Amino acid sequence: MTTMLSVRDLTISFRTDEGTITPVQNVSFELDAGRTLGLVGESGSGKSVSTKALMRLLPGTATIAPGAAMHYRTKSGKQVEIEGLRAGGRELRRLRGGEIGMIFQEPMASFSPVYSIGNQMMEAFRLHRGIRGRAARELAIEMLDKVRISNPAARLDQYSHEMSGGMRQRAMIALALSAGPNLLIADEPTTALDVTIQAQVLELMQGLQDELGMAMIFITHDLGVIAQIADDVAVMYLGTIIEKGPAREVIRAPLHPYTVGLLEAIPSLDRLDARLKPVPGDIPSPNQRPSGCPFHTRCGQAMAGLCDQRMPAETTPSTGRSVRCWLHAEEGRHAA
Repeated sequence: MTTMLSVRDLTISFRTDEGTITPVQNVSFELDAGRTLGLVGESGSGKSVSTKALMRLLPGTATIAPGAAMHYRTKSGKQVEIEGLRAGGRELRRLRGGEIGMIFQEPMASFSPVYSIGNQMMEAFRLHRGIRGRAARELAIEMLDKVRISNPAARLDQYSHEMSGGMRQRAMIALALSAGPNLLIADEPTTALDVTIQAQVLELMQGLQDELGMAMIFITHDLGVIAQIADDVAVMYLGTIIEKGPAREVIRAPLHPYTVGLLEAIPSLDRLDARLKPVPGDIPSPNQRPSGCPFHTRCGQAMAGLCDQRMPAETTPSTGRSVRCWLHAEEGRHAA
């Protein structure tokens, strides 16, 4: 398969009134054309920050550490070094929206409240595809119909606040796909939706991905959703990827205690009377990052003198799998 996106040693820091914090540390992953990568973790794990770096949407207080490499292969096959693109330059504008589309976590904050849905879609057509006027309007109607919005011609002239949550999310998907992106980043697109609408949106996104042949990064805290939509998964904790691998293998046989905890927290239809089992404790703030393995403060298998002192290196127990955990490193196995 062709590698479309490669991220290596991505570390992101922010200047704050309390000092510098580093919510993303040494993140590396790859995404092949046409596949879906799930980024999983609790709020504060660094998922959204990592993907906003790919779009160069980080605020001015953010700094990407030297040595990071973000390489993207365009539709035409050209390799682009994202970290080297000039801010505000033509190539970056072509990348955003044109090559890489993004569905943001909250559609109400993503749409302008003073322009209609259709106006914003047609602007995307003009900027990225050179389509204007009646042709742009007809294409916008076609896109709304594609995401299963009823009476799309009338909806085109509505504003975001006139739509329900599920309809607004579908309109956001239509807007993100307006320029025919090669890669779609979906930042928790189903979090605020009820279960029925969530299932419909997931089915819709999978169908559109198959139809358009695009790759996707799907951000969520729910491994149950990942089981439905992702080919591969990267589990993040406090800014670090602690486990990677094919989604089915990770879900069937998780290696890291944090991944095990996330899976155990999913309600089971087979045991409706069973108590929910959340991951114990809370994720620390990035400015209070624990020494050693960042998960050791919440881990029931942490080994004193090892897990609390040193960060484990990435190990590869089997082909396509990797994990950062002393339980799977030779030194940790001897200590246990």
